[in-house]
Amino acid sequence: MNTNERLEKALTQARELQKSMNEALAKGAEQMQPMLRESLKNAQELQSTLTKHAAETSAIATDHAQRTLVHVNEFMKIGAEAVRQSAEQSRAAAEKMMEHSRKIVESAQAMGKPPRDG
Repeated sequence: MNTNERLEKALTQARELQKSMNEALAKGAEQMQPMLRESLKNAQELQSTLTKHAAETSAIATDHAQRTLVHVNEFMKIGAEAVRQSAEQSRAAAEKMMEHSRKIVESAQAMGKPPRDG
């Protein structure tokens, strides 16, 4: 898989993660747990893609991937806690996860852009 294909895969996975969080927030609290688990699975797949990308690309691209991974890791941490919490706590955690999913998409989009001249 070349760099462009890997970037496209990461961006697709980031968008899927954001979509699953939108769907989770639209569900009732009791229906949210399975969707949170699915979001965590999507985040793990994205984490794997980004880790491979960071290991095989330039320093600038690696930096972008590492910044995106920070959001993925925080998303996964919050998600793991959310699946163990009450319905009300899960909703609050899901809202935080949604914010991180937005940041993940933004960071993944930035990975494919050329660096700006300072």
